[in-house]
Amino acid sequence: MTTLPKILFVINPASGTKNTKPEAAKLKGFFQQHAHVEVAVTSKAGDATNFTNQAIAAGFESVVAVGGDGTVNEVASALNGTKVKMGILPFGSGNGLARHHHIPFDLLKALQIIRVGKYVEHDAISINDKLSFNVSGIGFDAHVAHLFGKDGHRGFSGYAKLVMKEFNHYKESEIEISHKNEKSNHFMFLTAIANASQFGNNAIIAPNAHTNDGKADIALVKKMNSLQLPLFFARAFLGRITGSSHYTGMQYDSFTIRSEKMLPLHLDGEPAGYSDTFRVKVQQGSLNLLIP
Repeated sequence: MTTLPKILFVINPASGTKNTKPEAAKLKGFFQQHAHVEVAVTSKAGDATNFTNQAIAAGFESVVAVGGDGTVNEVASALNGTKVKMGILPFGSGNGLARHHHIPFDLLKALQIIRVGKYVEHDAISINDKLSFNVSGIGFDAHVAHLFGKDGHRGFSGYAKLVMKEFNHYKESEIEISHKNEKSNHFMFLTAIANASQFGNNAIIAPNAHTNDGKADIALVKKMNSLQLPLFFARAFLGRITGSSHYTGMQYDSFTIRSEKMLPLHLDGEPAGYSDTFRVKVQQGSLNLLIP
């Protein structure tokens, strides 16, 4: 008798703006005779990681994150360095990693990707010993991430309103980037550390980023006035941000960022504290991600 492969779906019911997540019966029905499906539902931060660790120990072949980039990060952090494959059903506010890999938002099409089982070896970025798989950041975007959702409102419109509210008050900082024996100083409003190309909602911050090249893209954005902001946003959504005079990009496999003051950090959109030193190193091909 052939043993069916086991797939765990980790569902975050609080992610994104959609209240309806796929039902367990529908997931199990889709994989009938193809795989044994189990479902776990999170209720707090850390649950997705714990459920994934249990699945690894139980010999599951795949774990699927059903949520946004925060849920993806939790599942991926547990799977990183293992042979267990990871899938994504995008149900978040931004869904940056899913959009980068062209994972469809149609449920049945996304499930078909998981059933086919095609995967790539995907990099992880370690920032102060915590992992990032999409785009993390220091400065203004991290400041917004620390505030986002605290009023109960998520989604793109809520994020955009928060950006406009906080934009004029947040100040530039001077940072030093050191790579091997090279050092450079920059005044920055935000510094994105990108494995993939976009924050989410097709806001592309690192158009040349690849998730299996062994490098992190650094996107430095200088402070601009509010009249210049719409053009900068337009460049981001058109994938032409590198043409902005307020943008500087570089790529390294490892580097350290030091700041004159404590700065906020976000990891794939989730707040991750404050520091004045950020040690970054790429782990090449450490995650097996299911893609179209």
